[in-house]
Amino acid sequence: MRSPSPSDRRGDLDDFRPILLANLLPLAGVLWLGWEPATLVFLYGLEILLSLVLAGGKALFAQRPPPTDRDGVVSVSEASLTAKRGSVRVSDSLPPIYPRNVPFALGVTGGLVLYGVFLVVVLSLTLESGSGLTRPDVLFGLLALVGGQLVETRRQYFGRREYERVSPYAVVETPARQLFVLVFVLIPLAPALGSTGVLAVVICLKLLVEWSSFRASHDTETESAANRFVARFVGWFSGPTESADERDPVRAPETAPDERVRPARNALLLEGALLSIWTVAFFVPFFGTMWLFIVLAVTAWSGSLLLFWLGVVASALLLVVALGIRVATHYLEYGTLEYQRRGDYIVAYDHVLEEPQWASSIYRLRDVTVVGDRITDRLLGTRTIRVTTGIRSTETERRLGPVTDPERLVEVFELPVATTDLEPVNRPLAAGAVLLAVGIVLTAAAFLVAPGVSVDARLDALVYAPFLMLVPAGLWKLACR
Repeated sequence: MRSPSPSDRRGDLDDFRPILLANLLPLAGVLWLGWEPATLVFLYGLEILLSLVLAGGKALFAQRPPPTDRDGVVSVSEASLTAKRGSVRVSDSLPPIYPRNVPFALGVTGGLVLYGVFLVVVLSLTLESGSGLTRPDVLFGLLALVGGQLVETRRQYFGRREYERVSPYAVVETPARQLFVLVFVLIPLAPALGSTGVLAVVICLKLLVEWSSFRASHDTETESAANRFVARFVGWFSGPTESADERDPVRAPETAPDERVRPARNALLLEGALLSIWTVAFFVPFFGTMWLFIVLAVTAWSGSLLLFWLGVVASALLLVVALGIRVATHYLEYGTLEYQRRGDYIVAYDHVLEEPQWASSIYRLRDVTVVGDRITDRLLGTRTIRVTTGIRSTETERRLGPVTDPERLVEVFELPVATTDLEPVNRPLAAGAVLLAVGIVLTAAAFLVAPGVSVDARLDALVYAPFLMLVPAGLWKLACR
């Protein structure tokens, strides 16, 4: 390894100086402007909160594929769009956005809610009044911290094209790790934030976080054995650097398609809506409780009833946004596809991204079956066909559809399907599944709106209702076999 030259070190310090000054400005407010020490913690905390939001935006532009091993603070498993190929450019002044990065950008949501709860707790324990947070000098300190991050992002991430060398996982995992350590350290120190010693710990920790991020982004190496432990410690702060290799391009004929079949838009939107309700229902009890705590704590701390109603309106809007995002990601996964016949190949082509997603010889499709348990197909008369492509390590289950004209799909791609008619459902089981699902929903709603019900019972209704819905879902699958 090479050691950085003195000129390299001076250049590094010159680049880091604006960040250092921006982080020391709140300290000057405590020492000379009469700020409460908790105000400094609030500014640092709010800046890290905004850095997580900024990381979500930056992750959209990361060009390196995410690694397959992602055991970190931010967990994005087999979410929709992670396997999507291609990119889209929304502005000539910005690099392209990769749809596969959207789940990582959304993955910071959980950290934002949890950290919001922590920040509210710290403020309620340490700040005597919220009036000091609206002082012009405090707002100027916050503006300096946020402005420093924006300038550094523009100069380093976009100006020096760092987005070409990082994966979306590394972009969001780095601030998540720093946030995790900061919270872990501050929890036992929160009641004593007014003391000078604790305040010094907070400042040193914040500067360590900033320095680790800076050193990682500037790729400075050292060979000193004495610094190996520090390098590893700071390296964990700076986040993961691994990324997966670019996937091999789809091997598809370059000829013009002979036939095209597109999925049914209304069926995909209905399917996305049902899936979004199902998914959000599992997260509402946890994140809804956290958000309610934030709203009630801020209302009690400020004494403003207006903030409470603003929190109620914001809760409804957040729920609508969460449902809309889930529907949109589902549609981007399947709704922009068209199934093309190119010679003896079937090619799933994204006509928005202008990129083939997968391709296979029609004579190598296996396990071709009509999916019979999709509610949308039963309601709208569409059909979805499941096929298996590839062999051994490349073996993958694919879906074709839902389509409004399944006979044409079968004919165009010569699918070995005798009939596209769905098997009749077992009516007693189907009726039992529907009645049981309606009963669970009505019972949970009664617990939520009925007077005289304890808060614990209301929370239990929210938590257990989604899991109880697994029973009618299983009955429906049995009825469709």
